[in-house]
Amino acid sequence: MAYGVITLGREICSGGCDIAKEAARELGLPYYDKELITIAAKKSGLSEEAIAASEKRRTGSLMYSLYTMGNQLPLADQVFILQSRIIKEIAEKGPCVIVGRCADYVLRDIPGVLKVFVYAPMSYRIAWGRQHENLPADDAAAEAAIRKADRRKADYYNYYTQNRWGEAASYDLCLNAAMGTETCAHILLTAYKAIQEGLPK
Repeated sequence: MAYGVITLGREICSGGCDIAKEAARELGLPYYDKELITIAAKKSGLSEEAIAASEKRRTGSLMYSLYTMGNQLPLADQVFILQSRIIKEIAEKGPCVIVGRCADYVLRDIPGVLKVFVYAPMSYRIAWGRQHENLPADDAAAEAAIRKADRRKADYYNYYTQNRWGEAASYDLCLNAAMGTETCAHILLTAYKAIQEGLPK
């Protein structure tokens, strides 16, 4: 198993993807985010839209119970298993940066994986979201939209892993995106290099 993988989870509208991309660029590593959806779609024969939609749901409802009376897992579970397999295959190939999709948990037993979580104050996230995600102009509506998306992320992560989404103990490094993309990327790179230097040669 190759060392040198960075996994990055993030709050909605924190700019975590920008930090991940900057770190990947600085290190010259492959970057995987929505690329994982494309790979999963090709391997499964499902559409990218179906894969993306399944990532926003988790099972565990009455519908889940009714569905599993058959012999097939619900789509969300199938996609999680497939993406977990893809994440492991990617990690086998060598160092890279993987965003989201519970990658920190999927690769939890691999030495040298740097598990990062990015968060930010709500005011920062609202401003970022208006610039990049077309959030409502009204602050209360914008915050409500962000919190709803966060809950969806947390539900998905907490259901499929034994960790808690956004809880510091689940990660090696937590970064406040309000410090700036370049600053956060620099801190991430420093942590990455420290972990690599501490691994057996």
